[in-house]
Amino acid sequence: MKRKGFLLLEALAGLLLISTLAASVFPLAGRAANLLALDEIRGKMGETGLFAMDFMTEKIRNTKNTAVQPLGSSSYTCYAKNEYGAVSPYRFSLNQEKLKLTLYNGLVEPVTGEKSGSGEEIPLAEGEKGLFRRQALGPLHISFTLGQAKEGQQRDFETSILPYADFYEKGKIYE
Repeated sequence: MKRKGFLLLEALAGLLLISTLAASVFPLAGRAANLLALDEIRGKMGETGLFAMDFMTEKIRNTKNTAVQPLGSSSYTCYAKNEYGAVSPYRFSLNQEKLKLTLYNGLVEPVTGEKSGSGEEIPLAEGEKGLFRRQALGPLHISFTLGQAKEGQQRDFETSILPYADFYEKGKIYE
């Protein structure tokens, strides 16, 4: 005898099978989504850290005056030509988990983070011995950490720079 349609029992068995498969796949999909979000944060930390380091390196390397800074400081002043051609101070400093650049005219621009809003999605903290440190006449060492250790998401960035003005001993007489 031919029947037209499904029995209720067959439909329930199909729903049970589909729901069992969905229940086993959803946790895997959730973990995959979390890993993608963490990967995006790691990528943003890397991009932000490399941008900040490259920006500071370029400005400090091309400074016009020899550098004199205290050891283990969280700020650094370099000198460059402004739009009028005069040599003016530019100051890098750490303020509220953001790296900021104070221009010669007093304007403060963020190097990391947003222009407005409180709290930082990816906080910046100085390294163990300070954001900027320099020994005697050696290179300037920059060290900072992006992210938070308690969340297990942090990246460390370090580099050393010798400004051209110090390398060529600007102002000294060559023999």
